[in-house]
Amino acid sequence: MSKTLLIDGNSIGYACHSGTKLTAGGMQTQAVFGFVRVMRELRREYPKHTPMVLWDGRAEWRFQLHPLYKSNRDNDPKKVAMKEAYAQQRPYIARALKHLGVRQVTALKHEADDMAGYFVAELTKNPDNEIVLITGDEDWIQLVRRNVTWRDMRNDDKKVSLANLFDKTGYKTPYAFLEGKCLQGDTSDVISGVGKIGEKGAPEFLAEFGSVREFWRRVDAGEFKPKYVAHKNLASPEGRKIFARNLKLMQLLKVHKPAKEDMRVEIGKVDDDAFQALCEELAFASILKNVPLFTSIFKQ
Repeated sequence: MSKTLLIDGNSIGYACHSGTKLTAGGMQTQAVFGFVRVMRELRREYPKHTPMVLWDGRAEWRFQLHPLYKSNRDNDPKKVAMKEAYAQQRPYIARALKHLGVRQVTALKHEADDMAGYFVAELTKNPDNEIVLITGDEDWIQLVRRNVTWRDMRNDDKKVSLANLFDKTGYKTPYAFLEGKCLQGDTSDVISGVGKIGEKGAPEFLAEFGSVREFWRRVDAGEFKPKYVAHKNLASPEGRKIFARNLKLMQLLKVHKPAKEDMRVEIGKVDDDAFQALCEELAFASILKNVPLFTSIFKQ
């Protein structure tokens, strides 16, 4: 039996970057500082789990399927500046994790979401294996199952498991959660929904019909005649097309294994001297007071 933490690198990194601003040599450093502190907290809370940080590659097929995908990322000058400041810190985060012995995985043609889906599928081939998904991305909730939980450390430490899935999301199953997301779309990624089905209406719709496929079956069999605009939209050829597209874009349940040449794996090894040198470069005074104490938990 194995225990694993699958950690969404950029989700944690951006969250830490939004914290109190720190600088060293003219570069912002709060993302690096916050990230190593989060990793230390995770090691303290999950001493038996192996942490694995997943980094985003570029899933080109998503942009080909939906050219508007994530097209809003450079529209806001403030967001662009934040993105650039964070990008400067990314190599330092990777170096810090390497010197703390934390495994890092990047698949050049997959996003971290996809890799989470792949590793969950692989690891749960043994149903006794345990996985905790560490991310602020709710798309990962579709991966919840027996012995797989989702945790957002930013949002009041929100945790989702099979036991509390309905209470936390309003959906009875992880797949219903996925279908609900596909009905709504995702404005943050510029993915349109089918229309007139929002955050409240999606779980109500799935509670009534069970699934989108069952809704279509009833409509096509003449058992249900759509009256509301939302129902008419989803029953239409265009609505069906949009839902099918969104399902392809959002589902993480059937991820093909990345090609070996596209995989980048950094195993890492705890190295006090190298970690101390990095902390000196970035002026992390609180850590420098006792580097061996900070790194000791990563050696257990």
